[in-house]
Amino acid sequence: MDFFKYLHSTHLGTTWRRFSLFFITLCVVVSLQHFIAEPSVSAFSSTSNAITSSIVNKQNGDRLIAQDTTVDPSTTSIRDYESLTEEQKALVNQILLFSVIFGVIAYLFTSFCLMKIADKLSIPNSWLAWVPIAQTWVMVRAAGKPGWWLILLFIPLVNIVIALIILFAMPTNLGKSSLYGLLTFVPIVGIFLYFGLLAFN
Repeated sequence: MDFFKYLHSTHLGTTWRRFSLFFITLCVVVSLQHFIAEPSVSAFSSTSNAITSSIVNKQNGDRLIAQDTTVDPSTTSIRDYESLTEEQKALVNQILLFSVIFGVIAYLFTSFCLMKIADKLSIPNSWLAWVPIAQTWVMVRAAGKPGWWLILLFIPLVNIVIALIILFAMPTNLGKSSLYGLLTFVPIVGIFLYFGLLAFN
């Protein structure tokens, strides 16, 4: 069902601009909060490793002696799975189970949507969308870029820029606004919205 046919193009453009401005502002606020708020873990570690001085009274007179108050390493080291309580183990197992289920659902959904996008654009061998590494080639072709761009995705730092270009170029190649790429930055549901709208809208 095409919901956008009920909206005028001028209103749609204004809505997308306001959404992108709100999203960028939200990202800036979250980033600033990370730098302003001092983590309690770092404060604890700096305090535990500090050298405190104490005054020790001796019979011959008062002398200042620096005393190293180190914390027991067993209390500050990272705990392994076996040292957790039963309740903590159950919580860790639930988190791992949710992560695996969410990852499988996200992979199946994005692969299916990518295959539908490839079929829309008449990209040969659209079934490669189900193969883990080969699906990046399908995304590159769906963005209208040459196939050798796949090599650029394996170069550190360069791959971040190339991935962003591909994410914003895919909607354009489908005749939609490039601002659809902003949906991928929405936590959890963003990837579903991005591929779902491109494949079925």
